[in-house]
Parts: sequence; C-alpha cells; structure tokens
Amino acid sequence: MKSRMLMLLVMVLASLSFLPSASGSGGTKDLLQTSYTIGGTVKGLSGTLVLENNGESLTVTQNGSFTFHTPVASGDAYDVTVEKEPSNQTCTVTNGSGTASANVTNVQVSCGAASDTPQQNPPK
Repeated sequence: MKSRMLMLLVMVLASLSFLPSASGSGGTKDLLQTSYTIGGTVKGLSGTLVLENNGESLTVTQNGSFTFHTPVASGDAYDVTVEKEPSNQTCTVTNGSGTASANVTNVQVSCGAASDTPQQNPPK
C-alpha cells in the first residue's frame, strides 16, 4: 500500500513539472504567480464616476471603498485614472499608480463641484 501511495505521489509531482506557463508583459510567468487587488476610497461623489486601471473600467455610483475586479500580478504596474467624471463635478486621483507588491487600498478619488474657470482661449 505504501509503495502505491509513494508511486502515485511521484507521478503527481512529475506531472506538475510539465504545467504550461503564461506569457505576460514581463516574459514567461508562472501560472501560480501572486496577484494583488487594486482599490481605494471615493469621497464627494454625486453621480456616476468611471475609473480605469490598465484598460479595465469600473463604474462607481456612491462614496466609499472600491476594488477593481481584475487583480494585478506581483511586480506589474497599476495606473488608476478617471475615465468619465460625473456631470458638474471634477474628480482627482491620488496614489493612483505604482507597482503591485501587496493589495493596494490607498487610492484616493476626490470629487467636487466643477469650477467655473473661464476658458484660456474663449471662442470669438
């Protein structure tokens, strides 16, 4: 019985060495590589805000925490930006970019009333 169990274990371990790997921007990566979530907090929002990280859009409709659905591989870059602001509001992102080495929870998005700043070159 022990020899059968040992033989089964050896076969399983040997088969693991033939697992394929995924290719990414940094070259060949192990399929079991660690990945991290990217998120933070929105404040001052009144309407619908669309955030973007590495091509993924996330719609936010209320103040509070948010997390993108797609995790980022360890060592890969993240870059959270405002894709679409709510009507009559301007939103800014703080701590929105970096390299993933742990779950990111400190991205801050602050929204406020859009200013009535005159245009630099108003139409004539």
